[in-house]
Amino acid sequence: MSDLTHTTPDHLHTEPKRLTAGTYVAAFIVLFLILVVFADLFTFILGTIGLVVTFAAFYSDSADHGAHH
Repeated sequence: MSDLTHTTPDHLHTEPKRLTAGTYVAAFIVLFLILVVFADLFTFILGTIGLVVTFAAFYSDSADHGAHH
């Protein structure tokens, strides 16, 4: 048996493209406006909390990722 190591050229190991911060801010604002227009008070409060937690978790993940590279 031959010992074959599978290596790929460095140009094939590219980082996935990330969206800009402005795109995430725009998405947050659009989703928030949808909550304002279509939700009742209870759904608005829970939706806003969920939206903030989701985007905060993404920001924390992105900041940690950027610090390591």
